[in-house]
Amino acid sequence: MGNYLSPGLYVRETDFSFYVKQISTSAAGFTGVAERGPINRVQLVTSWEQFVRKYGSYVSAGYLAYAARAFFDNGGNILYVNRVAHYTDITDRTTLTAVESTKMLKDRKTESPPDTLRVDAINEGTWGDRLSVVVGDGTLDPDNEFDLTVKLDGQVVEIFRNLSMDEAVPNFVELKVNEKSEYVTVLSQASTTPAPGNRPALGESALNGGDDGLTGMADADYIGDAANHTGVHAFDEIDAVNLLALPGVTSAAVIHAGIAYCEGRQDCMLIAECPISLDPLVAVDFRKGQGDYTHAAFNSSYAAIYYPWLEISDPVTSQRKLVPPSGAVCGCFARSDEKTQVWYAPAGIDRGRVFNALGLAYKTSRGERDVLYPEGINVIASFPDSGINIWGQKTLQSQPSALDRVNVRRLMMYMEEAIAESSRFVVFEPHNPQTWRALIRLINPFLQGIKEKGGLYDFAVQCDEETNTAAHIDRNELVCRVFVKPTKTAEFVELNFILVATGGTFAEIFNPV
Repeated sequence: MGNYLSPGLYVRETDFSFYVKQISTSAAGFTGVAERGPINRVQLVTSWEQFVRKYGSYVSAGYLAYAARAFFDNGGNILYVNRVAHYTDITDRTTLTAVESTKMLKDRKTESPPDTLRVDAINEGTWGDRLSVVVGDGTLDPDNEFDLTVKLDGQVVEIFRNLSMDEAVPNFVELKVNEKSEYVTVLSQASTTPAPGNRPALGESALNGGDDGLTGMADADYIGDAANHTGVHAFDEIDAVNLLALPGVTSAAVIHAGIAYCEGRQDCMLIAECPISLDPLVAVDFRKGQGDYTHAAFNSSYAAIYYPWLEISDPVTSQRKLVPPSGAVCGCFARSDEKTQVWYAPAGIDRGRVFNALGLAYKTSRGERDVLYPEGINVIASFPDSGINIWGQKTLQSQPSALDRVNVRRLMMYMEEAIAESSRFVVFEPHNPQTWRALIRLINPFLQGIKEKGGLYDFAVQCDEETNTAAHIDRNELVCRVFVKPTKTAEFVELNFILVATGGTFAEIFNPV
C-alpha cells in the first residue's frame, strides 16, 4: 500500500491475467548455394514466387531452390534462407570470394569523359552478368535529368525516371535507386565530375565481372563462424526458426556442426539426410560412422535423419532428378502442425504424405525398414495405395527414452520455449510465495490446454518451499519444477484375431476367471 496523506479513494490495479503466448513451431531455416541473394544475411520468404524474386531459380551447384520448392509444395509457409559462398578465411568476412557484377558509366558531355555513375548488381554472383542498364533523357528536364532502365536477360524489369546527379535534390540518383531496386545499386562519382549537369552517356551498358564464389567451397563455409554469424550461425538472431536444414549437404562434419548448433539453441531441430543413392546397409553405416565411414556416430534428440532421396521431374530439364528429402520433410512438419498440433507425429499416410515426388532413389522393403528404423533412420516409403510417405519419426538419440521420438522432442521444445519466454515477468520480482503462485498460475493453464488437446497424459507444477529452500533464496535463485507425461504415438499396431469355438461365448474370452 502506498503512503496516503489525505482521505480519499485511491484506485490500484493488479494484473493476474498473464498467459503463455503462442509461438511458431514449424518455421524452417535453410542454408545452401543459390543463384543470387544476400550472402550470410538471412531473409524471410513465404512463397516459392518470393524465393525466386530474392534468390533466383534452380542451379546445378546446389539443392537450395529444389528444397525451397518442396517445402512450399508440401505445406510450408515460413522459410528463412541463408545463401552461402566461399571465404578464404571463414573468420574474416572480407575474404568472401563472390563478387558483384558491375559497370562504370561515363559522362556524356566531354571528349575524354570521366566516370560518372557506377552500377552494381545488388548482390554477388554471375547472375548479374545478365543485367544491363539503359540511360535515356529525362522527360521533365532533359538537359539535367535522365532515366535509368534495368534489364534482365534483355527484358525490362525496372525503370527509374527523371534522375539527377545533384546530391542536393530529392531525385538524386542514389536516393531513388538504392534500396528501391531489386536488381542494382548505384554510386555517384560526383567527386570527379562537375555537378549537377553531368549525366551518364546515353545507351545500353551490360554489367560484367560477377562471381558466385563457389570455387573452393568447403564444409567450413556451411558451418560458418559464430563470431561473424556465417553459415548455420547466420540464424543466431532468428528466434523463430524451429527446423534447420542444409539440403544436399551430407558431410559428417556439417551434420555434427548442425547438431551442435541445435543443441546449443535448444529450440530447433536439424533435419538431415543420408548421402545420395546409398543402399540401406550403407545408410546404417553412415548414421553410425562405421564401415567406410570414420566419423563419430550421430547422437542427439535435436536431430533426425531421413532416407532415401526423392525423385522429381526437374523443372529445368524435364528429366528425372534426385533431390534431397529435407525440404519436403520440413514442409510435411509444417503441414502436420497446421492440420493438428506440434505433438502429432509428422509421418504416416496423411500428415507424412510427400507431394510432387515421382519416386524414390531406393524403394525399401519391409525387411529393410526393419533394419533402418531401429538405427534411427526415418524411411520415406512408397506404397501402392497411398503414394510416398514419411514412415518414421525417430530422432538420432541413441539412448532409448521419450526423446527418441520427433513428436516428443518438438513438444518439449514448444513447451520449454513458450513457458520460458512468458515467464520473464518473474525476474526481479520478490522471492516469496506470492511470486511462486504467480508462476504456477501462468504455467498450469497452458499445460492443461495441451493435456486437453491430447499432448500430455498428465502434468504437475511445483514451486514452493521444497524447491525454493533458504539457500536458494539467499542465492537469488527461484526454482520451479514442471513434470510432464508426454503423449506417445502408436507406431507398432498389432491386430490379434482370436478363434472362438462355436459353443463358446465372447464373455469367457474378454473376462477370464
